[in-house]
Formats: sequence, C-alpha cells, structure tokens
Amino acid sequence: MKIKFLITFLGLIIVSAITAQDQVSLLEIDKVKEYLALSDKQYKTINAPLGQIKGILEEDKKIISELKERFKNGDEPGFFEKIKVKRGRDNRVDKIEDLLEEIEDQLNDEQKIKYKNIKKPVLKSLNKKELTK
Repeated sequence: MKIKFLITFLGLIIVSAITAQDQVSLLEIDKVKEYLALSDKQYKTINAPLGQIKGILEEDKKIISELKERFKNGDEPGFFEKIKVKRGRDNRVDKIEDLLEEIEDQLNDEQKIKYKNIKKPVLKSLNKKELTK
C-alpha cells in the first residue's frame, strides 16, 4: 500500500515537472502564436498590447533598479515619495491586467481555454526587504 502511494506521488511530481517546463510565457510571442494557433490578424492585434506590457515591465524594472541603488546609498525615499511609488506600481499592475484582458478578448473560445495555461507577466507587491537586497 505504501509503495503504491509512493509510486503515485512520484509520478505526479514527475508529470508536474515536465508540464512546468513546457509552459509557454506570454512574452514569447512566437511560441504563443504556435500554441494558440493564432491567425495573422490575431497575431498583429495581440502584438500591440504585448509590446505595451513589455514596455511597462521595462519601466518598472528601471524604477526598481533606481530605488535599489538609492537604498544601497542610504538614501531612503520619504513618506510621500513611497506613496507615489506605490501608486505608480498599482497603476502599472492595473494597466497590465487591462492589456491581458484585451488580449484575451481577441481569442476564440478554444484559444481562451489554452490562454489560461499561458504564464502571464505580473508585478508583485513591493516590499522594503526586496529593495534592500
């Protein structure tokens, strides 16, 4: 009984590891096109919001990098600046979510099912510990 359970458990771990490796990221547009079997029209339509998402991610990465540098130099932002940074981050998160919905709206029902399995870019909440690394 214990052996059957162990074999089943190991099988599930192996299957989940294999499927995790095959997961498609939304930022890899060519893989997404193939995975979702996008038409040329869908590909062109989806490419624009995807470019915007990439731009937002780059902007966020730059802002975080600048904040990390400030923390490293002992220049911690003030209260109001922290609020401004948080609101900016929240706006970028909302914009990405809107663009992800815009992309999903371009898909047919079968593609929407597959779209749920695609790894989508997300911005996690900021915390001081992350910035001071």
